[in-house]
Amino acid sequence: MKNRILQGSALLVAAALSMTACSSTSTDDPSASASASASQSAADERVMQDSLGDVVVPFEAQRIATTAPAFTTAVLLLGGSDKLVALEENYGKNEWIKEKYPQLADLPVVFAGNETNVEELLNQDPDLVLYAARYGEDTLKQLQDLDIAAVSGAKDSDAPGYDHLNWVRDNQLYFGEAIGGAQLENAKKYGDQFTETRASIAEKTDDLPEADRPTVVQLSAAGETLQANNGSAIGQEMIELGGGINAATDADGESMGPSGQTKIEAEQLLSWNPDILLVDSQEISDAVTSDPILSELDAVKSGRIHIVPNGAMAWAYNGPEAYLAMQFFAKAIQPELFADLDIQKNTEDFYKTYFGFELDDADLAHLFNLEDGQKVADVFAK
Repeated sequence: MKNRILQGSALLVAAALSMTACSSTSTDDPSASASASASQSAADERVMQDSLGDVVVPFEAQRIATTAPAFTTAVLLLGGSDKLVALEENYGKNEWIKEKYPQLADLPVVFAGNETNVEELLNQDPDLVLYAARYGEDTLKQLQDLDIAAVSGAKDSDAPGYDHLNWVRDNQLYFGEAIGGAQLENAKKYGDQFTETRASIAEKTDDLPEADRPTVVQLSAAGETLQANNGSAIGQEMIELGGGINAATDADGESMGPSGQTKIEAEQLLSWNPDILLVDSQEISDAVTSDPILSELDAVKSGRIHIVPNGAMAWAYNGPEAYLAMQFFAKAIQPELFADLDIQKNTEDFYKTYFGFELDDADLAHLFNLEDGQKVADVFAK
């Protein structure tokens, strides 16, 4: 199927008329058989209003290729792991999720370094590609020329000013609709739960005065290249939702990534001197706490440096686990206000409900970077 502009209503009407005509024609008539075949083909397709344009997709996708970690995670979240036939390179490096889904280790990496192995992609015969725009127009045209449907996100979801948290929620709904079948029902459940959870957090923090909001910096790298996430991406929304103030909102150094990652100097971080540090990894935490200068930050001295979990992908960015990340941010920023938020139970329920597996103690230790004898609740103790 080529990506092409079609009118959904006209498609359905044409299919209905063709089927009606077939029902009144002898099945021995070759023209009747051809008409029936064309009708069936139309009925097996749908039109999605995508950010790439109107895209014709299968009625229910059976063979899916993904080009970004957030897209692979979306397919897993929606219960479609058995439909994956090809991956992008970063997912092959996630040992934790490969342990949960051993079949991922056997899937070919087709998308890597913003390039596509077209020959291998054809060998896998996908009927749907979840497509990241960074692969460019040339790759997209290749897919179109090969009659492979490619979707990237709901129409206008990439418009300036679009709420990043809502984008995460809406994209799961959109991908569920694009894939079809049980994945759509799972997406609807996720969307409802996401909306309710975000609203319950906002109810407690919307009216917090500025004086009660601690300053926060989200670090995405440390060491020789220190990076803070500025106000342009999802981290900003989660910090504000959780009841904090992003001290790095106006950071305008060299851009180091698509989610607000910005190169900063140590002096800049020292001048912000945040109450709380949210960091992407244990390595970043170790680099900050072992640095003779940065270890003097208020966040370090008070023990309020929190490592944001990395599950199917990094929670803190634009994947489905942002549902958990917004709870983690709230719990880390306003622990007293969210004392009743049981993030361990919510995390266990989330993976069981959507990914289909139960977390054991080793999984919790991995996700929350627990030390020996430490419990999840200890992570948020002041």
